[in-house]
Amino acid sequence: MALGNYIGQVFMEKVEIYEGESTFENCVFEKGVLVKGNSKSNFLSGEFPSASFKACSFYGENEPSVSLWHFAQCSFVDCQMFSEKCVALRIDAGAHGTFNNCKIDYTKCAAAIMIEASGDFENCSFRCSGDVVGELSALPVYFDANNKERTRFVNNTLNGERL
Repeated sequence: MALGNYIGQVFMEKVEIYEGESTFENCVFEKGVLVKGNSKSNFLSGEFPSASFKACSFYGENEPSVSLWHFAQCSFVDCQMFSEKCVALRIDAGAHGTFNNCKIDYTKCAAAIMIEASGDFENCSFRCSGDVVGELSALPVYFDANNKERTRFVNNTLNGERL
């Protein structure tokens, strides 16, 4: 995808961002978004992909509606995320996401925060809309990392109850 500022657009295909900095406002991502750096070239240049999303909606069916990989740095404000058959949000491989006033609806698990990744969640609403079956489904956030203290949760709710 070309770098730039996008306002009020509907993306029918999965949006993939591999470099630079882009901003999105009031956009809809019907097949989700992937922000991913090429770990080798980004590491050598010191530049990692970043994106800012404001009042956007993200949908996924068999994959996350939002995926952040390889040191991507993203911020989400007043956004909505949903994935029908998969985790709604995946942060992996050193990526970091900041989520403010976001609504994350899920049927399996709201977010998976993997190795060396982290997130800041403030005033977010997690809502399970599926039948909670099994240990993983009961969790709004799944950690597969030994450094989960890098992830912050401030003033969030799960199904209307304060976390």
